Amino acid sequence: MRTLRPDALQSLVARACERMGALRQDAEHVAASLVKANLCGYDSHGVFRLSQYHDWWRQGLLKPAAQPEVAEERGFTARVDGRWAFGQVVARFAGQVAVRRAQAGGLAVVTARNSNHVGRLADVVEFVRDAGLIGLAAVNDSGAGQCVVPWGGTDGRLSTNPIAVGVPGGEGPGILFDFSTSAAASGKVRQLLLRGEQAPDGWLVDGSGSPTRDPGALFREPHGFLLPAGGHRGYALSLLVEVLAGILSGAGFANANPGPEEMNGLFLLALDPSWFMPPTTFRAQVDQLTAYVKTAHPMRGAGPVHIPGERSREEAARREQAGIVLDATSCAALAAVLTSLGLPGDLPYQ
Repeated sequence: MRTLRPDALQSLVARACERMGALRQDAEHVAASLVKANLCGYDSHGVFRLSQYHDWWRQGLLKPAAQPEVAEERGFTARVDGRWAFGQVVARFAGQVAVRRAQAGGLAVVTARNSNHVGRLADVVEFVRDAGLIGLAAVNDSGAGQCVVPWGGTDGRLSTNPIAVGVPGGEGPGILFDFSTSAAASGKVRQLLLRGEQAPDGWLVDGSGSPTRDPGALFREPHGFLLPAGGHRGYALSLLVEVLAGILSGAGFANANPGPEEMNGLFLLALDPSWFMPPTTFRAQVDQLTAYVKTAHPMRGAGPVHIPGERSREEAARREQAGIVLDATSCAALAAVLTSLGLPGDLPYQ
């Protein structure tokens, strides 16, 4: 395991994205999103993804210079064509459209297709939240990435299908959460494999459908699969994501002949609370809610009660000082990408 300096790492990733053809502002946005994922503890969506993006670019599946555009606007809705740009760039554009339309009309629903991997989904609802709106987002893999079994099944039929929500607060930070409808993100399982660690109970079944803690079971033949989060509850939410992010967007949904993996369909809803009550009242009541919940006595040995988003902020503050820890395999893959793009392969170790 090696420790890297976050600011220097972000600069390197941005230069790599530029070498692939991205505009500087887009390259910097993608790099900031990847490094922020590492800082917040979402290593599965962090800089180790750069080698995957590089592979897609070489295959023609990623077009870094492309700019997303609004394909159609009607009423409170809009459809975005990502034009195969970086998914983070597509999600930011969709968020900008959603905020603009919600501020004008109280509500906006935006979908996006032809998008690459959007990364940490919390970023887009955080953008909506910081504009004073409630944001809800969901993504699917356009029908591919079927690494999750339906409840009661042993064959992969669904993707990890995350959902994220951001709610603004007043004096407090509000509420922010981002979670897979599967027991874990597939990238998180890969991180365990790279670190040589076992998965918790209840995450995985092997190729025969038997419970396993071996993260490698997800990636080798015969393939194992992830379980849905919370049993039938996560399964039901995953189906909802397929409808909202896959079918409504036109990106594609889980079926027998899906498209390329990790090409995300996006659903984004933005709601302006000021259409229901004065915004200061809303924010104050969100603060009251979160403060009250935190007064609950913690379970023995569990520490204090946290509001969704709080642990990520604490972890980001810690890693800003301590650095970002990457396994040797991820470091080597990152250095290889830099070298192939004509950049120095020396990583900024602390």
